[in-house]
This record gives sequence, C-alpha cells and structure tokens, in this order.
Amino acid sequence: MIAVYLGLDFSSNIRYVGITSRSPNIRFLEHLNSLGTGKEFLRYRAIPGATQLNKQAARILEQGYINKYGLRKHGGQLLNEINSISPTKWSKYGIKN
Repeated sequence: MIAVYLGLDFSSNIRYVGITSRSPNIRFLEHLNSLGTGKEFLRYRAIPGATQLNKQAARILEQGYINKYGLRKHGGQLLNEINSISPTKWSKYGIKN
C-alpha cells in the first residue's frame, strides 16, 4: 500500500507533496538528507487517511495537491518538479485543473 505525504515549511505552507510505498519515516529522512533541494528544510507528515492507498488512488490525490498548489516552475509554491499524472490523462481520472 502507498502513503501520500506533505512537506511543510516553517509557516506551515505546503511546499511538497509525495507518495511512497515504503515507510513514510524512511522517505522523510531521505528528503531531509537531500541537501540543496529545499526539501531538507521541510517538516513531513503523512496525510491522515491516505496511508493505505493503491497506486492509482495515491497518484490521483498527489496530482490534486499539485494542481491546487502548483509546480514552482509554473509559478506555484511546490518544490515538486513534475506532475504525478500527465495533464493529457487528467480527464481519464476525473482530475480538474
């Protein structure tokens, strides 16, 4: 099963959203050790109720957060670099921009 998690800055703004099939705590430590990415400064937490998802449900939830907060390269606030699901497939999964 897969967990969806958030990375929050010191003001509790969502700056990263991710998914992991491993222990979230292990993944959080990897981010904290990713020097120079900005992810090392965030506080991570799993989204309540989003820790036992299948891969498709996790990616849809992750993409919803990406659309809501935006990729930084497109003027958004997230450190994420790519979409979880290609925009050409959003309608297939009921994802709205």
